[in-house]
Amino acid sequence: MDKRARAVSPIPLCDPHFHLWDLRARPNPNLGKVDGHPLPSYLASDYLRDVATIPSDLRLMSSVHVETIVGQAPGGAQLDSVSETEWVCGQMSPSEVDRPFFIVAFLHLARSATERERELEAHMAAAAGRLRGVRMILNHHDHNPELTWPQVAHGAFLGDRSFRDGLGLLQRHGFSFDLSCNPHQVGAAVRLLRDFPDLPVVVNHLGFLHEGEDKAHESLWREGIHALAGLPSVSMKLSMLWFGCAAYNLDEKKEQRVSARVLEVIDVFGCDRCMFASNYPVDKFNGISLAQLYEIYLSWTDGFSDTERSALFHDTAVRSYQLS
Repeated sequence: MDKRARAVSPIPLCDPHFHLWDLRARPNPNLGKVDGHPLPSYLASDYLRDVATIPSDLRLMSSVHVETIVGQAPGGAQLDSVSETEWVCGQMSPSEVDRPFFIVAFLHLARSATERERELEAHMAAAAGRLRGVRMILNHHDHNPELTWPQVAHGAFLGDRSFRDGLGLLQRHGFSFDLSCNPHQVGAAVRLLRDFPDLPVVVNHLGFLHEGEDKAHESLWREGIHALAGLPSVSMKLSMLWFGCAAYNLDEKKEQRVSARVLEVIDVFGCDRCMFASNYPVDKFNGISLAQLYEIYLSWTDGFSDTERSALFHDTAVRSYQLS
């Protein structure tokens, strides 16, 4: 990728993955208890304050809030996902004139058709035209708690008929699906997604390459990346990179390892199917400021063309989530 003359104006930025919460006013056991939590509340005002620190090379144009419900296991804490959509819209709407925002909501895709359709319609009404997609986290491992997200009941959803029907519901409505699963689950995901060629799929967090696993884990991750890239409707979020290498922002050798994996994924998918995302504030309490995060992203793409950078920082997210 050849370095070319830079445009004078800032690169447009869409942040396609951020979260808001307030555990004091809106308890969410899946995010932990208030006492001892590293960040018990993160409101729209906090996010916008952090956004104001990003490098001047970038200008935030829009953003996508991604659900924090995580999972809804039988017998566990049942959270009102529609209420979250309503609350986030109330938080973000005062700044909407300058920076439009959109919603990726939680929907339990493996429930009955009646329940799915009723909840999706409720999200659509609550989001008032801002709903763009759904995420139902699937990260589960039978033996490794580090790879199992709260209240993800089991690892068999990708083979579940009701879940398949839920993806069909999203495709019919023209919504996207955020795919959040571990490398060992990707094979099943690819087999299923082949049957939904018109469903935009956004893979979360570099495909969840996890630090501390064996070489087979990374080989499986790499195999999955290539398999996912074989599906034209799939794009990739380059985010939550500390999951694959903690404190990479503080160590040059670690950063080189992470940047190599990111550039590898970009080579496989292409810039027009990859998007940088903040994952804020989760990266915040993992020791990475928003300014530093985007400075790192900019440094890794310093040799890219303006068109390639525009895709990575803005255009891919806008197209994948149908924001325009």
